[in-house]
Amino acid sequence: MLQLQRGDYRNGWANREARWTGSPEMSGAKRPDPDRQWRGEDLTGRTLFVWGEQGFGDALQFARFIPEIARRVGERGKLIYCAFAPLFELFKRSLSGHGVDVVPHDTARLPNFDFHIPVGSLPLALGITLDNLPAPRSYVVADARRTMDWRGKLHRGSGLKVGLAWSGSRTHQRNPLRSVPPTLFARAFGSLSGIKFYSLQVDGADEVAAMASGGLGVIDCTKELKSFDESAALICNFDLVITVCTSVAHLSGALGVPTWLLLDVNPHWVWMLGRGDSPWYPSMRIYRQREYDDWLPVLEQVKAELMAMNSS
Repeated sequence: MLQLQRGDYRNGWANREARWTGSPEMSGAKRPDPDRQWRGEDLTGRTLFVWGEQGFGDALQFARFIPEIARRVGERGKLIYCAFAPLFELFKRSLSGHGVDVVPHDTARLPNFDFHIPVGSLPLALGITLDNLPAPRSYVVADARRTMDWRGKLHRGSGLKVGLAWSGSRTHQRNPLRSVPPTLFARAFGSLSGIKFYSLQVDGADEVAAMASGGLGVIDCTKELKSFDESAALICNFDLVITVCTSVAHLSGALGVPTWLLLDVNPHWVWMLGRGDSPWYPSMRIYRQREYDDWLPVLEQVKAELMAMNSS
């Protein structure tokens, strides 16, 4: 992970294969027979089964490699991708034009296959480095009807529409470090006018109320977000998403929506070190803590740039 964080993808991908035995989070994970994992064998007349692993953010991040592996399979064989159920609709639509058969992760019985590969091992199989990392402006496609429905629901008028996410999974061991206390959002953004803020935090109703008490009104539509497909349609109506390191960042980036990512001093490897951009997501800007547990300078910078964006 340190190699990947520093951009040494050639060694990092190879050593990341140790995650199945070296990571407490992954050591008990069920997976198909390791002896049948695809390592470049000829796929003529064969079926390759690609399956999602780890979290929703990981699945969104690595979905960019599915079209390339589909091109490698071509007409010689068959490619099946097993998507987490909350991502199924979004991935089925987004990958349908690439000759990929997408099945849900909660299917009762796995399809027949000759070889399999976890989606997180595709960069190693494809020889991905920073120089050839595929980073299209967008690579997942929101549902057009749902997007129009949300356009009709959102408050009309001038000014920016900004989505907010301030926490990742509450049970993640690093969540206290990567999350921004909602009261700090209220302190930083409460005085801004002409900007409508919308919650993307599906478990954050109490925190929305706390921000309102602190002077920041945040519109909460999250009860209607039953899947990532619904979230994608909502996000496509925003001018900007401001988020911490969580699946919202990957979804917004994969949609090509302008995204401002707030990072603590010891970020997840994908965001690397010292950069204000991301080689993974062209629409993303990164705002980093300078000191441990100090979000105020980060939010003050974001506030200043929000004001400039809103006045332009």
